[in-house]
Amino acid sequence: MPARKPEKWNREVDVVVMGTGGAALTAAITAHDQGLKVLVLEKTHQIGGTTAFSGGVPWIPMNRYMKEKGIEDTREDALKYIRRITGGKEPDPELLEVYVDNAYKAIDYLHENTPVRFAVPENYPEYYGYFEGTKAGRSLDPLPYDMNEIGEYGALIRNNPTFPPLTLEEGGAKGGIDFMKIAERMENNIVTMGRSLIASMVKGCLDRGIEIILETPGKELVLNDEGDVIGLVAEQGDEKIYIGTSKGVIMGSGGFEWNKELIKTFLKGEITHPLTPWGNEGDGLIMAMEAGAALGNMSEAWWYPAMQDPTFEYEDRVMNQLGGSGRFGPNSIFVNSKGKRFVHEGSTYNDLPKAFHHYDPVNVEWPNEKNNWMVFDQQMKDRTMIITMMPGEEAPEWVPQAESIRELAEKINIDADALEATVNRWNEQVEAGEDTDFHRGTTFFEGLEIGGGTPERNLGKIEKAPFYAVPVYYGSLGTNGGPRINENGQVLNHRGKAIKGLYAAGNAAMGIFGQSYVSAGGTIGPAITFGYLAGLAIGKAE
Repeated sequence: MPARKPEKWNREVDVVVMGTGGAALTAAITAHDQGLKVLVLEKTHQIGGTTAFSGGVPWIPMNRYMKEKGIEDTREDALKYIRRITGGKEPDPELLEVYVDNAYKAIDYLHENTPVRFAVPENYPEYYGYFEGTKAGRSLDPLPYDMNEIGEYGALIRNNPTFPPLTLEEGGAKGGIDFMKIAERMENNIVTMGRSLIASMVKGCLDRGIEIILETPGKELVLNDEGDVIGLVAEQGDEKIYIGTSKGVIMGSGGFEWNKELIKTFLKGEITHPLTPWGNEGDGLIMAMEAGAALGNMSEAWWYPAMQDPTFEYEDRVMNQLGGSGRFGPNSIFVNSKGKRFVHEGSTYNDLPKAFHHYDPVNVEWPNEKNNWMVFDQQMKDRTMIITMMPGEEAPEWVPQAESIRELAEKINIDADALEATVNRWNEQVEAGEDTDFHRGTTFFEGLEIGGGTPERNLGKIEKAPFYAVPVYYGSLGTNGGPRINENGQVLNHRGKAIKGLYAAGNAAMGIFGQSYVSAGGTIGPAITFGYLAGLAIGKAE
């Protein structure tokens, strides 16, 4: 149950913001600028959460940077594109319009009042570029940022060790590494992507005197007799700290992908390998539920196929990594526990893992849930970086390899006849120039930089020994279900009434796009926008 008001507060402020990702820091800055005293609490020992760990790209229709480049965009086109993808399954259709009408305003606000800066990356269209209403330029690339500008705080910004300090346009997420530029930026402490976005927001907080306290998770909301949020109980070690608020609490504390109990309770499939920092355990969700919040979109996550180098650690854990390398191009396929293909390997990273949820009503099982593999040959290994394996290097011991497909099947505990038949069928379809099973070479995402996939680009035989396999896991960039919110980011109760003093944004709130991911930045765009709206609204609240 929520806590009751203590006899004496340890601290009193106007607003407490939970988290230090894009949603939280935007909310903190905006709330402060309404004349409020803001305190930011971070659960972990580092700043930035999932945003700092990411590419830092927000998806923003009609943004100022598009206009500067002469790219025209309209409200009608943006909504047409969004609605085509969400298919009417979004939890609140009105919030789609709220988003389109306010996302560019949030970016304008950051541009005009903080060091946050973006650019439109060249030749980076939307993931569903064949759909009506699509427009290149909505996904924004954070500009490089000099960490020296924030002094000792620079060492506190969370870092994804798999991302080089290159922008999206330069190849930070698309390939094409400029090692000279990497070395120069590392030497001068220049960062890009999510670290750049968070560092520039932290500078905005420091300029305002907004206090950020680390290793202090929020654990309970404090309610008055009317059920209004009037404070928060945080923890520092074994000590409880009661913080009173005159305006309320904004939750930007991330999702619940590291909480196994909440995953089993709400999600349609288990997230076995989260691709986010460990602190996302659903603290905000639990607190909101205790306060009577209604929930939305709870069965969904930002799905992503994960892979793993078992020797690569981050914060004392084996680090789960983005399973993108290799799956778009020729000479590779995904197979399930039965040794069969089960998905279009080049579909978007949010769409592909939905095939893991498949239930077989005849055999009464989930054949795609576990023991999935990317099978590939020497041709792909010679051409492509796969997880941490560079072309030209010998495969490490943790990668199963064999001189025949049958032998490989035995090593990965898959029926040899089935895997051999699957590879043979794939090779026959490649020879015929068409993947009639799953249509590789036909989606836009598998050929973003060339205007869509083609059989010539995306099909290729698995025929040159040795043959290899790496596991493909249920991964996620975070969950996107949470408290239902209104147009101000205010949390709603089960009767649709706003809970006074409680706001949520980012992965700590209900995902407005439902089960869909509109394009690069489909997470951070709404996070920033509803963080901005919550900050504005809490300043006007009585």
